[in-house]
Amino acid sequence: MVDGIARSVVAHGFDAETVVRDLAGALRGDGLRLAIVFADWRIDAATLARGIQQALPAPVVGCTTVGVIGGSGPAPTAAAIGFYGDWLRAGIGIATELPKSALARSRDAVHRASAALGTTAEALQSSRHVAITLVDGSCGHEEAFCIASAATAPQIRMVGGSAATEMGSPRRAFVWANGELLADAGVVVLLESKVPFEAVTSQHMVSTETKTVVTSASGRIIDELDGRPAAERLREMIANLGGRLDESRPSEYSFARFVDSVPYLRSMVRIEETRIHLACAVEDGHVLRLMKPGDLIGKTQKDIETASARLGGQLSAFIAFSCIARHWEATAQGLERELAATYAKFPTIGFQSFGEQTGMLLVNHTLTGLAIGVPGGRP
Repeated sequence: MVDGIARSVVAHGFDAETVVRDLAGALRGDGLRLAIVFADWRIDAATLARGIQQALPAPVVGCTTVGVIGGSGPAPTAAAIGFYGDWLRAGIGIATELPKSALARSRDAVHRASAALGTTAEALQSSRHVAITLVDGSCGHEEAFCIASAATAPQIRMVGGSAATEMGSPRRAFVWANGELLADAGVVVLLESKVPFEAVTSQHMVSTETKTVVTSASGRIIDELDGRPAAERLREMIANLGGRLDESRPSEYSFARFVDSVPYLRSMVRIEETRIHLACAVEDGHVLRLMKPGDLIGKTQKDIETASARLGGQLSAFIAFSCIARHWEATAQGLERELAATYAKFPTIGFQSFGEQTGMLLVNHTLTGLAIGVPGGRP
C-alpha cells in the first residue's frame, strides 16, 4: 500500500473459491472504493466474479487473461488491486451484447458510467476524470467498442485492454462487473480522482522504410498487398530487409498505420496460405509501414518512468494492459525475466491482452496503462 490509497494482492491455484478467499481477505479494508481483478483463464471465472463481489463492499471489475502482470508465483495466478479513500469515485457502465449494436451500446456504457458519478459525458474534465476499459477480446467487436466509448467523451483519456483466453481454441474470454460474468461485452470504469494520474501508451517497434498498400482486406484478414497475394508480398518485404518470415509462429514484425506521425500497430497473428491474419482490422486503401522490434525493455521502462516523473516521481499504482505480442517477443528473445523485472520496478498490476485501447483506436504490440500518483503529488 502507498499512502493508504492502493493495495495490490495476488493469489494462486486452480480452486476459484480459494482464490476468492485469498484476494478478498487481503483487499478488505476501510474506505474501499473499487477493486480490479485480472485472472488466469483456467480459474473458474463465474465463481471468481460472483464470489469476490459478494465478499467486498465496493464494486469489482475484471477479466480473464493468458498472463497476469505483477503476480509472481506458480500459475495459475489472479492479481487484484483495491483503491481506498475519498480521493476516488468510480462509475461503471456495461456494454452488453456487443454483436447486436456495438456502437450504440458502447456509447450508452459511457453515459451510464457518467450518470453513476452524478454527471454527464459532456461535463467530464480531463484534469479530474479518466477511464479504463475492459472488453471481451474474443467477441470480434473490440474496434467498435473503442471507437464509440472514446468518441462519447473525447475530452478525457481512455485506455484499456481486451480480455484474453487460451490461444487457438474456441474458448471464450470474459469480463465481469458487479458480480456478473459477461461475454460479448465491454466495461467502462470512469474514475474521478483527486490524486494526479497519467494515461500511458508505449510501443517499442521501430519503423522501416518499407510501405505497402492494402488492396484487398476483410476485417482482420489481408488478402492482397500492392495488388499481390498478401503473404507473398510480406515475404518479399521481409527478405528485402535481410530477414525471413517464420510462419510457424506469430511474426516478430508488425504493421503500423501512421496518424499524425504516430504509429498504431497491428500484430500479425498467423499466415494462412496467401492470407495474413491480423489482431486488428484494416481496410482497403490503408497504407501500412512494416515495423521491426526495437528496445522492448528500455522503452517500457522509459515510458513508465516518464509518467512517474510527471506525477512527482512516485506512483501508488500502475495498471498495465500489455499486448500478448510483446510477451511472445520477450519469450522469443529470452527477455521474459527482464520484462517482468521492469514492471516490478513500479507498483504494477495488469494483464496480457489480446488488444489495447488508446483513445478511439484498438492497437496491438502496445502497452497502455494508467499511472496513478500519490496524494500531494504534482497535478
